[in-house]
Amino acid sequence: MRRMMAFLVIILYAGFSIAVAQDSEGSAEIQFTQPAEGLEKLVTIDAEDAFLPSILAVLAEESGYNIVTGPGVNKEERVSVHLKDTPIEQAMNLVVRAAGLSYEVIGTSFLVADAKKLREEVGLTSYVIELQYANAEEVQILLQNFNAKIQIEPTGNKLLVITSPKVIAEIQDVVKKIDKPALQIMLEAQLIEVAVEDEEEFGIDWAKLSQLHTTFVEMGADLYNYPNIIPPATQYLEIPDELEFYPVDGFIDAGIMARQPTVFQVTLDWLMKNNRAEVLANSKIATMNNRPAELKVVDVIPYLLSAGGVGGQVQVYREEVGIKLWIKPTVNSDGYITTEVTPEVSNVFATVGTTTQIPWVTRRTSTTTIRVKDGQSIIIAGLLGVNTKVTKHKVPFLGDLPFIGSLFRHRQENVKKTDLIIQITPHIISADDPGATMPDILKATQDKFISAADQSSGDTERNTPKLVLLNSEENSN
Repeated sequence: MRRMMAFLVIILYAGFSIAVAQDSEGSAEIQFTQPAEGLEKLVTIDAEDAFLPSILAVLAEESGYNIVTGPGVNKEERVSVHLKDTPIEQAMNLVVRAAGLSYEVIGTSFLVADAKKLREEVGLTSYVIELQYANAEEVQILLQNFNAKIQIEPTGNKLLVITSPKVIAEIQDVVKKIDKPALQIMLEAQLIEVAVEDEEEFGIDWAKLSQLHTTFVEMGADLYNYPNIIPPATQYLEIPDELEFYPVDGFIDAGIMARQPTVFQVTLDWLMKNNRAEVLANSKIATMNNRPAELKVVDVIPYLLSAGGVGGQVQVYREEVGIKLWIKPTVNSDGYITTEVTPEVSNVFATVGTTTQIPWVTRRTSTTTIRVKDGQSIIIAGLLGVNTKVTKHKVPFLGDLPFIGSLFRHRQENVKKTDLIIQITPHIISADDPGATMPDILKATQDKFISAADQSSGDTERNTPKLVLLNSEENSN
């Protein structure tokens, strides 16, 4: 066997390198990058069939840590490692694992030994991790894959962790990254009920532009090719550059005409100001990021059911009937908000049963996921319903007479078809911002549209309605 030689070569070039020469069958070169210190110092290792103790000794020396090896470490063990710009602690972990061993950091020392022997030598220690923002139960689920026993401390938002020093360091690093204040989102929700006849009359159409609320881009519209599309009352109203435009379906040149959700919102405002639409709910709900919020406008209908036949136990059941709105917003890294929305509309169609009247409930529901900007509205419609109202009139005393009483009674049945329109506007709440509001330029534009709509309708008896913003404090109930 050739005579084994070892030499140290230091090269200064924005760092330094340590070359450890093995016999003719193995060599190792280790470079350290300045100016990081301790375990954060970066290292580049090119080792081919090199002695394990030599590599460990150099890593320990440059990190400023001591190294202690157990009896299971073979001094003749050889490894091949190729790493570039890797922190010393990570490099130590990879080198030791490549040799089938494990290690623990105890104080300022590395203890390298067989994994089983290491657990016996080091033992387990208890740690308490106090959480400031994250939920202890959710964090416990996230950490369940670590080799540790994790319990929730019942007196506070804390975790009791029983594990080795090495594992607790990894757990603390994970907890540090996830225990941060979550974003809050303000959800402005409006539930508006509009008669289907009013929708058709005032241009709430999902397929085409309204004749009263046509918009066009800053370049203007082609009045010669499309003279019937733009009415005289609105052809000179220009939309400011700050507002967004969306291409109109069916037009080849999307730059000529455009429509936007703002026009739809203006139409709803105009209907509400003229008592043509009813606001069922106008709420603001704050929720945490990726946490659901729920809005209910319901009636609770109780009914009785007996178990076990005649003489059995009677139980009271309750059925919620009305409007339910489930919302779950998630803020993306690009500032957009992905919102899951599930509206549900239910009503009592009839009652069934002979002795016990059980409500027959009809439900209409839909689920959608949409991605919008901060402050951009989501509009859901098409949840149609039929309300039947029966009115009875009679002449006192005469209307109650048998046989001839029907001559003095009058029964009137009114059937009204309605459409429930749901408008949701999510806002990201910042720490120094009390809440986002609609810009003045948008308010001024909506005022122009409402004024033009009133003038074109020829309604001279009513005063021009003043726009009430859907997200303003004046319109909140």
